[in-house]
Amino acid sequence: MIPSGSHSNSFPPTCDSYRNPRRLRVEVPRVAHVGDNVELGCAFPWTEPRDLYSIKWWHDNDEFYQYIPKNPKPQLIFNLTGIRVDSENSTEFKVVLKNVGLSSSGTFTCEVISDDNFETFQKSANMTVIDPPDHAPGHRGPEIQVSGWGGTGPVEVQEGQQVEAQCVARGAYPPMQLTWYINDTEVPQQYVSKQSQRQEDLNTFTTVVRLELPARERWDNQGRLHLRCDAEIPDLYRESSVLELHNPVFRRLQQSGYFSAGCTLSQSSLVVLAWAAVMGMRVVEAMVGGAAYCFSPHHNLAHSPPPRS
Repeated sequence: MIPSGSHSNSFPPTCDSYRNPRRLRVEVPRVAHVGDNVELGCAFPWTEPRDLYSIKWWHDNDEFYQYIPKNPKPQLIFNLTGIRVDSENSTEFKVVLKNVGLSSSGTFTCEVISDDNFETFQKSANMTVIDPPDHAPGHRGPEIQVSGWGGTGPVEVQEGQQVEAQCVARGAYPPMQLTWYINDTEVPQQYVSKQSQRQEDLNTFTTVVRLELPARERWDNQGRLHLRCDAEIPDLYRESSVLELHNPVFRRLQQSGYFSAGCTLSQSSLVVLAWAAVMGMRVVEAMVGGAAYCFSPHHNLAHSPPPRS
């Protein structure tokens, strides 16, 4: 018989008695955040506790929890760095870990031994503990900073103007990977700087990536350009921030009633329409070959030159 309260600092060797692992189900969260309380579950084949001799939990190669139902004090908890067991809420079916930290990451194994013939089952699952980036109050996602913008109100950018921005993810572990997108299309690498990382303390990092590209031929038909930065730990965590840039030419056209008349705007007509809006000319749209044209009230549409292909 296995002695009550026995403990070994190394994981028991694999042998023939560890069979039928599909009869054992282990529930371990794949990802947890620093400071979370985490529940580990172990569902074994027996429906009655009297059929159970013992259940043990291991973190990597170290045992940290043991439950033997027939003992007067069935719980036995071992001190282990990064593992704090909530004894009041832990049973033979689950173990609750309090305030997990980065050192809590690893492989968790449940080992179950039956009472009749000491048949042993085990199954493992991995958990990774991350420290997500810090956020400003009321905001979730990396911080987007644009040159010349104070951080509030609309961001106005002229056609062809060089957009200079940076994306910042602060205080995360592991370091975040940052990616720029314009209107849901990843920005080509020639416009993006190499990511830089700065260690904030023993465990967290701030990551910065810069963007410089001309705002050209990317506007939607309302004169908007969506700048997005994704921050992620691949396969584990992702968050995004989106900043909407506005072209002031489109704002003038909206004020003139151009869009309220049901018009749409092609890229090739942007400069002409801006000039027309400034000069106070009446806007008339002639959709010839997909282009938009502006005419004065006395312009003869029949004699308008065809658009260039």
